Amino acid sequence: MEDERFHARPFLAPSVIQDYVLQMEPVDSTASTPPPVPTTSSDTTKGRKNSADVEVCYPYPTQRPDQHSTLETEVLKSYIQNTKDDENSDPEYKLERQLTAKLDDLLDSGQKAPSFASRRYSFYGDNVRDPYEVNKNIDRYTFYSAELGSLKHRSFRQLLLMKAPTDDQETVADLLIETTSWWIDVFAPSNEEMRAISKIFRIHPLTTEDIQAQESREKCEIFQNYMFISFRSFNHDFNSPEYLEAVNFYIVIFKDGVLTFRFQDLPHPHNVRRRIHQLKDFIHVTPEWINYALIDNITDSFAPLIQHTELEVDSIDDLVLVLNGSEQNDMLRRIGSCRKTVMQLLRLLGPKADVVRSLIKRYEDKAKEIGYNTMRLRESAATNGSTTALGTTANNTTSTAATAGDGAIPEQDEVKVHHEVTLYLGDIQDHILTMLQNVNHYDLILGRAHRNYLGQISIELSQAGNTTNEVINRLTFFATVIVPLNLVGGLFGMNVHVPGQNNEDLVWFFWIVLGMLLYVVAMVAIGKRTGFL
Repeated sequence: MEDERFHARPFLAPSVIQDYVLQMEPVDSTASTPPPVPTTSSDTTKGRKNSADVEVCYPYPTQRPDQHSTLETEVLKSYIQNTKDDENSDPEYKLERQLTAKLDDLLDSGQKAPSFASRRYSFYGDNVRDPYEVNKNIDRYTFYSAELGSLKHRSFRQLLLMKAPTDDQETVADLLIETTSWWIDVFAPSNEEMRAISKIFRIHPLTTEDIQAQESREKCEIFQNYMFISFRSFNHDFNSPEYLEAVNFYIVIFKDGVLTFRFQDLPHPHNVRRRIHQLKDFIHVTPEWINYALIDNITDSFAPLIQHTELEVDSIDDLVLVLNGSEQNDMLRRIGSCRKTVMQLLRLLGPKADVVRSLIKRYEDKAKEIGYNTMRLRESAATNGSTTALGTTANNTTSTAATAGDGAIPEQDEVKVHHEVTLYLGDIQDHILTMLQNVNHYDLILGRAHRNYLGQISIELSQAGNTTNEVINRLTFFATVIVPLNLVGGLFGMNVHVPGQNNEDLVWFFWIVLGMLLYVVAMVAIGKRTGFL
């Protein structure tokens, strides 16, 4: 890469406002003109023959009537037919993508097991997992539809070749082309697998980079043919040292289906598939509904954790001012552990409300757009007043209903679906906001409990200091009483002349002892009066 230079040159279609994608290719020093824009899917099988490769912002080509809205069918067929293990070693397999930029500069494809230092992982990722360290012998790819159930395989190509339990024994690849409301769950895709998926489903390179770099920021992005949602969950393994650590979960919503990506084991895909299996007779499963169910399951997974936190917070709040002595040794650890859990919950739940709000706005705008187009069509038909126009409208309505019977959704039904999903997402938003309010309340309670605990410790230390001061005062007073007595006893115990030494009786002795007793009684009385005793 040291000898290659890169530059970007805009290539604009005249008088047309279009979306653009960055086509990244190494620049040859002899390059003078940009390569032609590919126009058909068959052109992608030829590869780039021109040595004058440059970086050009190509406009998205207009979709042909026979082109699938979600898949690159030619790329899909070529990928299935290529049975070699090493895709990069086959020159015929190096297809030029129409809607995705070259990913060689975004993802390292030259290494089979790249290290963390050589890959562009997110700098702010919580738990970045290397997909090459995942066991490749497990079923990492799952195809699901409400009618057929789940089909699993450890290879994406083999999953596409699997026979579905249908009357025609269609493959999964055929179902992707012919049906709607499919769902493919991908676990820890490698760079090569992610590149193939990006080409087949026309995923933008920025989305591919976010997934492979395991971007931790939760967001909702709108692209030309899909929506990309990053929605984080957490590690549910209670025995794991990484329990409650954030786990990234990515959802790509197409018109016909859904792709989900994850790099750690999560229960949400299984829970949603089980929920769909239970409700498939009562609901119309659409990609929007699958997306709602995934977000709802991730959100609901926080509820048991919040309930456990609430019990722990209430227990700490009740005991912090009651416990004393040795019983308080464990309280500070409990407060610290609970506050750590609360901080993790705040970090995980905080951005989710914005993501759901963006989704709600997207579906509302889509419903308004469909309603506006329908209204304009009716106004145009009414203005023309032509029987032919009315007949054409009726025929369009009939054909739309017929198409709906084949799996597509009519415009009126699509508006209804969007309104219904908006209501469901509004319910999820209410749950998230309620949980955020509760967790913020728990944080305030724990902060108050922490201050109360420190205040209780301070009070106990002050009490211990006061007790020590009282003992020292009493000892000082006793010393004050005893020192004069020691002085008198010491004087009479010295080998010197003392009063009454020459007398035969003990009168002096008794008077001295009586004086010492009177002194002790007087000092005790003074100590009682002054509070030293």
